[in-house]
Amino acid sequence: MSVWRNQKGRWIAKFRWQGRQYKHQARTRGEAERWEAEKRVELGARRPQQTRSISFHELATAYLEHCKPRMRHNTVRQKAHVYRSMIAFMGGDVSAIDITPKTFSDYLNRIATEKNNTTSNRHRRDLAALFAWGIRQAVYEGRHPMIGIDPLPEDAGTRYIPPAVDIAAVRLVARGDERDFIECIYHLAARRGEVIRMTWEDVNFENRAVRLWTRKRRGGTLEADFVPMNDTLCGILQSRWKRRDTSDQRVFQFGSQQLRNMMVGLCKMAGVKPFGFHSIRHHVASILNDSGKASMRQIQTILRHRRQATTEVYLHAVDHDIRRVANILNGQSGTPGTHKKAAADGDDNR
Repeated sequence: MSVWRNQKGRWIAKFRWQGRQYKHQARTRGEAERWEAEKRVELGARRPQQTRSISFHELATAYLEHCKPRMRHNTVRQKAHVYRSMIAFMGGDVSAIDITPKTFSDYLNRIATEKNNTTSNRHRRDLAALFAWGIRQAVYEGRHPMIGIDPLPEDAGTRYIPPAVDIAAVRLVARGDERDFIECIYHLAARRGEVIRMTWEDVNFENRAVRLWTRKRRGGTLEADFVPMNDTLCGILQSRWKRRDTSDQRVFQFGSQQLRNMMVGLCKMAGVKPFGFHSIRHHVASILNDSGKASMRQIQTILRHRRQATTEVYLHAVDHDIRRVANILNGQSGTPGTHKKAAADGDDNR
């Protein structure tokens, strides 16, 4: 389709014929289509066979089917929620190509008002991904309607990282399968999904290594990494192996609801501020970093980050040279004139 609506609400008709581009701006879609038809007749150019425009619901459904085998269930569910919300805002399903940038902008502003800017930006990303996919797959034949709609400002904020004593308290109250699950996350510095995805084929007692599968990479493809197994973890997994259910190859058989409720319950039992599984991974990374026995590259390998910059953000790392500059201020009392005496003493010692 060579007719679409621009950000100013004007309809654009554009096509190429024999190496030359023809373009016209109109007030209505019908006017733009008539101009294109007349121009093609004038040039002797045959208009491509017209197809019905895909609706927003059809586009979203096709995209979600594409996402299901490539993304986590919760990610797909979040996208589906955004697209249902957008349809409700529009008052029903409409042709995808007829939705103007202003409609998207109004929707995102409403989400920001009802929720917050962060939620609005999340909806913006999911809507932008939908149309980008539609254009790549040639199922949406128009201009990307989200171009020019910038994200709203967000407060940076900081992730809550519980103190070591709270994590220790949760580990102490955990029992049975829950204890083993948390200890696996702790000793592998793993993500929740990586541990729940483990099967006995991923556990190699002979080489003392565990294979973890993750989708936290571009494209959502499952990729495997091997992580060393320490003595504590080896003992836990050997115990589970001896009492395993031979009809089920999974190391852990938790359901999704059990996983969602696990940390809430354990934090309540331990009497600490609630935190999630991922906080344990952050905590382990901090232990490795504070020990002084692991390099940044080694910590990156344990966390299985593709980029060192990700690891540095994880650890809230401060450059060592900057630390040395900050240490220049050590011993400075802040009393007026003190710096002058210090400078004079420095001259005497040169």
